[in-house]
Amino acid sequence: MIHSKKHIQLNEIQPSQEGGTYHVLFMSTYPNRECGLATFSKDLIESIQDKFNRSCEIDVCAIDHSASHTIYSEQVRYVLHSDQKSQYAAFAAQLNVEKKYDCIFLQHEFGLFHGDYGSSILDFLKAIDIPVITTFHTVLPEPNEDRKNIVQGLIFHSSGIICMTKDSAKILEDSYGCPRNKITIIPHGTHLLALKSAEKLKQKFGFSNRKTVATFGLLSSGKSIETALFAIAKIKAVHPEILYLIIGKTHPEIIKHEGEKYREKLEVIISELGIVDQVQFVNEFVERKKLQEYLQATDIYLFTSNDPFQAVSGTFSYAMACGCPIISTRIPQAEDMLGSAGVLVDFNAPDQMALALDSLLKDEEQLKEMKRNALQQIRPSAWQNVAIQHMDLIKKHCEKELESIKFSIPSYNISHFFNTTNEIGIVQFSQAESPQLSSGYTVDDNARALIALVEYYEITNDLRVLSLIETHFNFIVDMQQNNGAFLNYKNHAGEITEQNFQEDLHDANGRAIWALGFLFSKNSLFQGQYFEKIQWMLTNAEGKIRTLKSPRSISFSIKGLVHYNAVLKSIEIDQLITELADRLIHLFEKNKQENHPWFESNITYANAVIPEALLYAFRISGIKQYKTVALESFDYLCSILFQPDYFRVISNQTWYEPGKVTASEGEQPIDVAYTIIALSEFYVCFGKNDYLTKMTRAFEWYLGRNQLNQIVYNPVSGGCLDGIESKQVNINQGAEATTTYLMARNRIEKHQQHDHEQEQEQSTQFTRNTQIIFKHTLPYAQNQHFIRTKS
Repeated sequence: MIHSKKHIQLNEIQPSQEGGTYHVLFMSTYPNRECGLATFSKDLIESIQDKFNRSCEIDVCAIDHSASHTIYSEQVRYVLHSDQKSQYAAFAAQLNVEKKYDCIFLQHEFGLFHGDYGSSILDFLKAIDIPVITTFHTVLPEPNEDRKNIVQGLIFHSSGIICMTKDSAKILEDSYGCPRNKITIIPHGTHLLALKSAEKLKQKFGFSNRKTVATFGLLSSGKSIETALFAIAKIKAVHPEILYLIIGKTHPEIIKHEGEKYREKLEVIISELGIVDQVQFVNEFVERKKLQEYLQATDIYLFTSNDPFQAVSGTFSYAMACGCPIISTRIPQAEDMLGSAGVLVDFNAPDQMALALDSLLKDEEQLKEMKRNALQQIRPSAWQNVAIQHMDLIKKHCEKELESIKFSIPSYNISHFFNTTNEIGIVQFSQAESPQLSSGYTVDDNARALIALVEYYEITNDLRVLSLIETHFNFIVDMQQNNGAFLNYKNHAGEITEQNFQEDLHDANGRAIWALGFLFSKNSLFQGQYFEKIQWMLTNAEGKIRTLKSPRSISFSIKGLVHYNAVLKSIEIDQLITELADRLIHLFEKNKQENHPWFESNITYANAVIPEALLYAFRISGIKQYKTVALESFDYLCSILFQPDYFRVISNQTWYEPGKVTASEGEQPIDVAYTIIALSEFYVCFGKNDYLTKMTRAFEWYLGRNQLNQIVYNPVSGGCLDGIESKQVNINQGAEATTTYLMARNRIEKHQQHDHEQEQEQSTQFTRNTQIIFKHTLPYAQNQHFIRTKS
């Protein structure tokens, strides 16, 4: 019998739970046990639950020794005593009877289970009736016959196999005969983080003005720290400012058998090499946030190992995720992932490591480039992306099928707005999440930021954004010229640039009108602060508005004017809106083809705003042609954007032309947001649930339901990535992507709030009805009770 802290017995059988949730069991070591596998499993489970909390419930079976006194959290439902052979088959029998779980994830490491090469785990696998997906954390080439038989047994009795590198997959195929279609390569997960200043962190830790290199992890002789120490000694004379941090306590299992023998040996080497001032031990099990700060303060990360068969290391992944350039021994994970983010050296080769250290420390630009490359190359392994891949396996191997997998909606996080906005406005571009002041500022971005933050403020009443709203408004004010038209570009110093007089600025003018009109419609939120100024600006801009010809500039202006006139109620403004809408109708009739009901010969960018604007115009005019064209064109657009499995943005590399092949890369978040906003408006107007369903599907593009199965929004920084390329996401988090993501998030929030209000209303009505029914049936119920008692 497998006991847990809840003392579950076989007669406490819980019926199979059908419906919209997968029930999953993880078998692994688990905190509070201190080991890398336990940390890995906790991070993985949390990422799946955070990503799919409405579609997946997870319990844990902790693998532990019978003599252990580890205290576990409530999530640990079972504890399997790995040193007791009889427990393996008994546990399988218990799970078969309980019928609670749809699948099991088994984390496998040699030495974890009872028997030669952990053979007792096969007793469990042979007896279990539930699909098991086994993750191999170590895959050893050239196995002896006994090891080979055990691994082949694991493969045979598992529904699916996960490994973490291409090299491991190849070994499983070549050395163990594992079918390739049974293997899924999922990298070791990494945490997203909001990047911090390396210099400020160095000050915090007390090593300013030092060139820092680091290694971390539970200490053992397998780490081969000696290699790094010898390398440090070789370059000490050239780089006396170097500081090598050895972060981590000694592995608990090592402590049991030999105490601090290895650390003491390292201290002797440090003394003999004369590098006491260049080496610092951080002798503690560092919690994650503090560890990330150490790594962000690190100029170069050293990954050393004396085990050529080590496939992966969580420490390596952590370092890349923190943007560390890495000098690494040639483990498969480094061969797979490092690329242009560092340097590979041979095992136990201090000369090579010293040469690499010396070269990188002398080249600041190369270190910066490697940092950027590390952040880009590690992005697919973000825990959120790893969670998506695991959910795909759950869907593949479980017999139960859900109608749909529900992604969790991230909480609001507007940190990136504060990170990228200064007294001038919001900075146009960012490198990763670091604003690039040299890129300057635009009306386009500040108008979108103004709309997004005003709507956010209306929803949340977050007083922090009031200063940002004022900044974005003042930027637009400053860019209006005497003739009413708006310029678009300012440089890093806030000066008007020549670019304004070399480009068509119609769309920027349309966005300015949209932003001003939208703010005007919400003027009651700001106690009339912007009322007179906006009225004067839009009156001044009327002449420019009448000259607009492009469908997007017209559409943005219609939206702004409708919002504006909802308060002003001017017949002249209504007439102007109709005049602009008629231009869209003219463009539609001019360009419409039999299989292409659209306003242009091709479909380009910001497309959904055009039919949405006609819908706005229909609402205030009642002209049926506006509604007819809005519906026809928008439904046509949706038929192109919504693929069977995901939403796909029209590529900015080729645009869309009927009958022609378009590129798959070049998807930008702005088009996702505009589609979501339009879907919201069409749903409100026509009440078709299909529009609401499509809203959710489109928003899930940000969350990983796209052609790459990778997240495009960073919930930690609050920034949205700039888009999807052919094989990777673009990790830069510019103003356009971030502001339009918030627009989309606001729409999702509004519909969620509306649904919640309806649920509360229905619940209240249900309670009233129940009280009425109970009131009328109570005498009968009392009589029935009396009869039963009497009998």
